[in-house]
Amino acid sequence: MAETNETTVPNASVGTHVVNDNNTTTKQEINRSSVSQRLAKIGWSNAPLDTMLRNIGKGTTKSDKYEFYSVAARGVECVVGGEGVTINNFSTTTDITLASGVDCLSKDGILLVPSINVVAEEVKALENGKKVAVKPLMLHIVGIDYKNNGTITVMPLNASKGSATLAATAKMFRAGVACDQDVAKTDDPQAMPTKDYNYCQRMLCTVSENAYQRLQEKDVEYGLNDFKEQAIYDFRLQSEAAAIFGGGAVAGENFIDPNTRKRKLHMRGVLDFDIQVIEAAKDMPIDEYLNVAMEKLFSVNNGSEERILLYGAGFATKLANSKWWTKQLEANKTEVKWGVTWKMVESNFGRLRAIMDPALSLFGDYTDCALVVDPRHLRVVEQVPLQENKLDLQKAGIRNSLDVVLEESITLELTNPKAHGLLMFREE
Repeated sequence: MAETNETTVPNASVGTHVVNDNNTTTKQEINRSSVSQRLAKIGWSNAPLDTMLRNIGKGTTKSDKYEFYSVAARGVECVVGGEGVTINNFSTTTDITLASGVDCLSKDGILLVPSINVVAEEVKALENGKKVAVKPLMLHIVGIDYKNNGTITVMPLNASKGSATLAATAKMFRAGVACDQDVAKTDDPQAMPTKDYNYCQRMLCTVSENAYQRLQEKDVEYGLNDFKEQAIYDFRLQSEAAAIFGGGAVAGENFIDPNTRKRKLHMRGVLDFDIQVIEAAKDMPIDEYLNVAMEKLFSVNNGSEERILLYGAGFATKLANSKWWTKQLEANKTEVKWGVTWKMVESNFGRLRAIMDPALSLFGDYTDCALVVDPRHLRVVEQVPLQENKLDLQKAGIRNSLDVVLEESITLELTNPKAHGLLMFREE
């Protein structure tokens, strides 16, 4: 963006384009190379996700393919496989075949089984003629075989008399490790957290001012800096689209351009990761849907207590029918962070920073959708930071013009995919 002296800019100024005024001495100044510092200030409200990513912490990479761990914490859940198993009383060990989740378990760990309730002997209250079940079954892990999906050997800690059936696909959750006094270290999980990846996408934008524009149209005070601002505005919309919709998970580095026969990499956008998709049921009221969506977004996914809500224009009209949403807006509570002015909304599950994102309406059929991201688990990773390169095509004998190339090569790092989500409130 062109730099101007506030004391000399006339009242009839629009952006960096100064309307012709005989009383002004304002002129176009030479653009600096620090494009990235000003980029986020141009059309920020039309590319809020891109603005946020340029202002939060950044990573760096030297490789075209960037790998990272997809989760920030060990899981707590494992799933029973096979045909299920029968759990007997205290004195008997039982082998349980797992369908998934063995990597999060350790020997001497405790498993909580919510699908089996245990009757406490001291409970005397009766309900429909039966003793009241007051707590879930807890199992002590005495051995783990990590081959294939894994088999664990467990012993019940609080089983009632008799036996209980643990069905296939039942979920169990780890709940601490029981050690004796001499133990200094427990068994670590045998597998590291799952790795994910993304590709660096190089984006280019050429800005050109030819001799005719420079000499014949100088009276309008519209120069190369203004062409840059127009180009950057478009550049940002394309970056926003890539960050949301970009897809490279299928072809990835195997994609060959049929015209140039060269390999081209495409960055994966947020929607290309395994995020939650929360769709409204038929005829579901907007307030009920939002309550369900907030519960799924903020619960049991190791996310932070604050999320970013980017909604399309159609979704905004649905929000207007929400009593919960409109009541929050009446407070007119806003906050500026990462260069964006957010509407602040509180729910029973967590806090939202919200703003309309025009990209959801401009690109594809996402106007009735909203994208929710966790800023703690999303960042941009730079291979080539945004930079400006001037081309001297006149001296090279190519054409009589001033040309500037804006270039960057970036990718996204998205961890804890289930902490992010796509809200869909489409009418049938």
